[in-house]
Amino acid sequence: MDDIETLIEALHTLYASLEKLRNFEGLEFLLPGRIEQYHSALEDAYAAYGKIETTIDELDQELEYHHTRLDKAVKQFGEE
Repeated sequence: MDDIETLIEALHTLYASLEKLRNFEGLEFLLPGRIEQYHSALEDAYAAYGKIETTIDELDQELEYHHTRLDKAVKQFGEE
């Protein structure tokens, strides 16, 4: 279940980072520290997205493995 919690945390981080990015406006970058905040939000978003993507890829591989494994059993025992 730890994978689920990690995935949920990454989704929360991605959504929070996207919300920060949505709220940025061009003129804000004239204010001190805003460019750093932008870079931080962007880095957080990409890092979270990478974790999500990796987890989804792992789940896809596991699903395909079980699908193939169980289809063999269905074909073998289902035809009898």
